[in-house]
Amino acid sequence: MKPIKDKIIVRPIPRIQSSLYVQTAEADTVGHIVAVGDEAEAEGLKVGDKIYFGTLAKDYKDEYLKYHNFKDGDEKFLVLSWQDVCFVEEPDESPESV
Repeated sequence: MKPIKDKIIVRPIPRIQSSLYVQTAEADTVGHIVAVGDEAEAEGLKVGDKIYFGTLAKDYKDEYLKYHNFKDGDEKFLVLSWQDVCFVEEPDESPESV
């Protein structure tokens, strides 16, 4: 898959589910980039980056994020713009993590 222009394809990291019943259905907001468009790459994003991004509003008309979900087999992916990325997590290279 090769997204065009400013788009990226993200494999979301599912939120940890607990045994407690939680009534809110929160969206995934963290994931790994699996493909980048040329403009997103020019902005410094690359395949493998762990990113944090915004969530979708409950009412679509109030939403500024316009990404969508799709499935490839059993895997869930998101297509969004690099502009929807809040930040990229830097790899932990401290001596304690090695």
